[in-house]
Parts: sequence; C-alpha cells; structure tokens
Amino acid sequence: MTDIALAGSSKSGRGPWRPSRKVRSVAILGSTELDFRQAELPEGVTEVELFSLFGTNNLIVTSNTPVTLTGLSLMGTRTMRRSQAKQIPPPTAKSLRVSGASIFGSLSVKDTP
Repeated sequence: MTDIALAGSSKSGRGPWRPSRKVRSVAILGSTELDFRQAELPEGVTEVELFSLFGTNNLIVTSNTPVTLTGLSLMGTRTMRRSQAKQIPPPTAKSLRVSGASIFGSLSVKDTP
C-alpha cells in the first residue's frame, strides 16, 4: 500500500483493515495520517516507510503494538510519543518497523492509551 499527499492531505486506515507487509507514505507539501489502531497486522514484522518533504507524516498505533523507529531528519523532526507498556511483548509479537526521512518536514508516531 502506498499513500501519497501532494499539496494536500490523506488519511488511511480508519476502521478495521489489513495492511500489506510493506506500507509507504509520502507527504510533499501536505500531510498524511496512517491509523493502525484497528489494523489486523500479519504475523511478524510489518515495515512502514515514511517520507516527508515540507510535509507531515503521522502514524497512530495502539499502546501495546511494538514499534521501532529509525531514519533521518534534515532540518525536520522525527518523534515518538508512546505510553509505557504494561509488559514486554514477546519477540514473536506482531510489530511495526518504521523507517522515515523528513526533509524540512516532520514524522510522528503516537499511541492511544
């Protein structure tokens, strides 16, 4: 799945949905929002690639979804705001591996309690 916002906005993942193993989101002079709160993740790791150029990418997850965030920010920001997990998830848990690049833009990963 690829989500693109060019001088506009895009919201994906509202309600129940099944993402593919690789999800891409591109925001150029715009904003995107990927909502994984009701996503039925496949077994293992789901890769999420975010790119923003003078734009904003927002990723929303549940507080019990394991997430790793890597990437590059050039005159931009990359943030992860997560609640503290009640327990450490097992290594075999469904998880998200987020890699992002922001150039004069922003990437954020946040959860809902």
